Amino acid sequence: MGRLTYSYDGRFSATATFRTDGSSVLSPGNQYYTYPAIAAAWNITNEKFMAGTPFISNLKLRAGWGVTANQNIDPYSTLGGLGTGAYNFGQGNAGQQVGFTVTTLPNHSLKWQNTKQWNVGLDFGIIENRITGVVEVYGQETSDILLPVSLPISNGATSTVLNAGKTKGHGVEVSINTINLKKDNGLIWTSEFNYFFNREEVVALTTQNNDPANGWFIGNPLTVIYDYQKLGIWQTGDPGLTAQTAPVQAPGQIKVLDWNSAGAAKPGDPGYGVADGKITPEDRKIIGNFQPKFDAGFSTKVEFKRFDLSMSFYARIGMKVVVPYVASESGGSNFTGYSFFNSGRTNQLKVDYWTPTNPSNSFPQPTPVGVAFYSSTLSYVDGSFIKCRSINLGYNLSPSILGKAGITSLRVYVSAVNPFVIWAPFVQQGYGPDPEGNGYGGGITSQGSGQAGTATRQVTVNANNPAVRQFMVGLNLKF
Repeated sequence: MGRLTYSYDGRFSATATFRTDGSSVLSPGNQYYTYPAIAAAWNITNEKFMAGTPFISNLKLRAGWGVTANQNIDPYSTLGGLGTGAYNFGQGNAGQQVGFTVTTLPNHSLKWQNTKQWNVGLDFGIIENRITGVVEVYGQETSDILLPVSLPISNGATSTVLNAGKTKGHGVEVSINTINLKKDNGLIWTSEFNYFFNREEVVALTTQNNDPANGWFIGNPLTVIYDYQKLGIWQTGDPGLTAQTAPVQAPGQIKVLDWNSAGAAKPGDPGYGVADGKITPEDRKIIGNFQPKFDAGFSTKVEFKRFDLSMSFYARIGMKVVVPYVASESGGSNFTGYSFFNSGRTNQLKVDYWTPTNPSNSFPQPTPVGVAFYSSTLSYVDGSFIKCRSINLGYNLSPSILGKAGITSLRVYVSAVNPFVIWAPFVQQGYGPDPEGNGYGGGITSQGSGQAGTATRQVTVNANNPAVRQFMVGLNLKF
């Protein structure tokens, strides 16, 4: 690794870096990778033409470009893997023998995953730095991504590890700090605000086609939801039931969109979005995203003499979460994240079930006829929220009192963590007390969803491990 830095007159600075890494988990011939980075900054505040603008305390423009690399795969991934299984070779238990089968195909050409990234930033301060902040814009492109890829059974194995395609992304981060009030009597009021979003998309795959089994679609993020689109519940006398040829359904079951986009790549192509009376895997489409449109945070603190009070808030807007739901082939159902659901007569969620006398479009009848088709569509819930993260109130005892006891400082405080949710459709619809995800995976396991490869990218909310609301009283003591 090497680095070169240069600065001139307190106005300009530049840095150049190069680095070479090696990893034994990759294939011979691809185990070393060299990548560079450069950055430059212009301190505009120190320019002569800024001398007449005392209103601006700080103004600095930054830019950078660089490459990073990743070799985060398990050791021996290049060699593939074996699994054990029993088979009969003779009669009785004595005839059972252990055999080995290939479970993961080897890949002898695995190489480093690399990401090229650029960023442009502006640091500013105004009114004697009473207001300071940072605005950052960035973009990135990742190539040769190291990912486990599901394979058809006809390959003789279930998966392999590949340098699978390319993604790109961009985003914006904004952070602003303010000193709202500062008095000679010791009253200080400060605030912090931040806002950020990130957009990513799949640019290319190894097959040059979409990969629904792994949830990868060219031109879309890695976090999309690919499934059937729930329209409601089949009603008694619904004319669509007579036109529905497959699968045969009954009133009270989930009604999904008959999209029939097989063979039609985009709107305008023949057959795109034309109903054919049959619900098949080709009727699935992208119906949402686990990536929020933006995140934002706000915190404020008031200090007066020995008292201090702080509050922090957080918002995540425009994303889906999964409330894990599983339906069995016999028609029984339960929420895996809500282990008590449908398992007794008491302490149950209040659910707007369909019945002949309650023609709801929210939830199918409790004991559907036959197979519980398309129940995964019940799992996707608006995960947007605005919540209070914490409230803290403290008091520092006088040093004159503490000195006699040999104590340097003593602070008494009370705090609340996750005290309340200000707004969340998740809570309003009765799914639980807190919409913030606390796990990944487990939400797309019912019949026909076919999205096993997205398990690690699903943001789930499980009622068996909800966000905890805490209230604490404590002391900070220094001798």
